[in-house]
Amino acid sequence: MSELRYSILVNTKDGAKEVSGTGKVEWISGTEKAERIYATDKVEWIYEADKEPGMKPLKSAVLHLEAEIPSGILEDAHTVIPVKTSEDEMIFMNGYQAWTYCPEYSVKDKIRGLHRLPKLGVRKFDLDRFGDYHFVDYPYKEGITHGVSYCYFRKGERYRLIASLNEEPGYTLFQYDANKEELTITRDCAGIRAEGSYPVFDLFFAEGTEDAVFDAWFKEMAISPCESAPLTGYSSWYNRYGKITETDILKDLEGCANVLKPGDLFQIDDGWEPAVGDWLGPDKKKFPHGMKYLADRIHEKGFKAGLWLAPLAAAKKSAYRKEHSDQLYRYDGKLLSTGCTWGGFYALDIDDPASVD
Repeated sequence: MSELRYSILVNTKDGAKEVSGTGKVEWISGTEKAERIYATDKVEWIYEADKEPGMKPLKSAVLHLEAEIPSGILEDAHTVIPVKTSEDEMIFMNGYQAWTYCPEYSVKDKIRGLHRLPKLGVRKFDLDRFGDYHFVDYPYKEGITHGVSYCYFRKGERYRLIASLNEEPGYTLFQYDANKEELTITRDCAGIRAEGSYPVFDLFFAEGTEDAVFDAWFKEMAISPCESAPLTGYSSWYNRYGKITETDILKDLEGCANVLKPGDLFQIDDGWEPAVGDWLGPDKKKFPHGMKYLADRIHEKGFKAGLWLAPLAAAKKSAYRKEHSDQLYRYDGKLLSTGCTWGGFYALDIDDPASVD
């Protein structure tokens, strides 16, 4: 039996108000039919016994938590649950993005931040924009780890998975403090205006083998296994980085004709565009015949033609930035530089319909 405590902070016209409560929740398994375990404050756990033959032992639960809140702007929504771990147990916290370093941690490890880097360098090169450093606290203390969307605790072949089923209301953030044996789950909702019923959390809990818990999570989200065959091939990036020309690509294509097989991918990577953000045509000096010409040559070799894009980025030197700066993301009314790559770049504001178009 575990205690779930949640708290939502809302800024209303009458000042800050807190909506909070507690509920008892319980792991259950081994039943022959679906059961519903109700707790206070609209906390509902649903467990459906998996009757499919051949499935490995698994116990799981789904938590849908909604709260009635007054009209206002959300500032914080979080819940805290106790999670006991042993010294030989490993912790995995999913990284913020594909490049985030996120290995399994021990209960005594700490996540690296930017605190050892010179602040001047961090500000000059916007190093805190390449991950969650800009908006997540890095306490840099032993036993404290954090991640996004899902996490698990592993002891040998036994996994305890805690994962989000819905990121539409905002990212689901996890922070585990092994010293207190507490897992804090936070909804990234600050600044959202809301009133009435609000979907605070939709969480999935499972315990079993690695395949069992992840298969069950994907099944709960109606995600089917990928049946496509692995795609192999060539990308110009790993051979030439961004320094490519039409001549280079044609030379590499001839070389790949002796290595790749029909149906493989031949991808033209970064460097074909005038600047990152300007995707409607190639750099005419480097690629005088255009992309269709190269795509036709690639297809003649029997390969699939690929083209690299970074559709949500616009370099500071790009024509897009100069002509459509109103469609770029702003923080406190000012354009927010999102990294030093490509000589510095901005991000498109995906909440702006014009940017999406």
